[in-house]
Amino acid sequence: MQDVKILSDKETAIRIGDFLTGPNAFEQTWAPDEKEFVKNAPMQSLSRKNHRYWYVEHDGEIVGAIGVRENKYGSGGFEMDEDYVAVHKNFRRNKIASKLLQTAEGYVKEKGGRYIHVLTCDIESYKPARIFYEGNGYKKVAEIPGYYVKGEGRIDYFKSFD
Repeated sequence: MQDVKILSDKETAIRIGDFLTGPNAFEQTWAPDEKEFVKNAPMQSLSRKNHRYWYVEHDGEIVGAIGVRENKYGSGGFEMDEDYVAVHKNFRRNKIASKLLQTAEGYVKEKGGRYIHVLTCDIESYKPARIFYEGNGYKKVAEIPGYYVKGEGRIDYFKSFD
């Protein structure tokens, strides 16, 4: 498996956006505007302060990606809202997500970040993601039923670096 790479060019940003919104990353119904936000986030990271993406390739194909950005208040809090983490369905259980998350956490700490706030959802296909975050020290801090679409609620996770 290749190393984790930092997103640094527009062509790769487009490829990451396509991967994150394609059939190999997620299996859910997208909220009306969600796909557009997620698809555009890697490109936005190229021009925004304290917003970064990383990715992993296998034979030239993106098989994992993660993004994180400082919150809108610029207060040292980081979040993963429009920025997702995903691993290609054929490459899961290969520790790619762990490598990506460790890389993002290292970046946040390097920037003096105080925490990462992750938004995820309560549907069954996201159960492995929730277990993953909990296994990496994230605490569930909120639940909002029906937040994304009817029948799909939001679950927030939080990890402090203070």
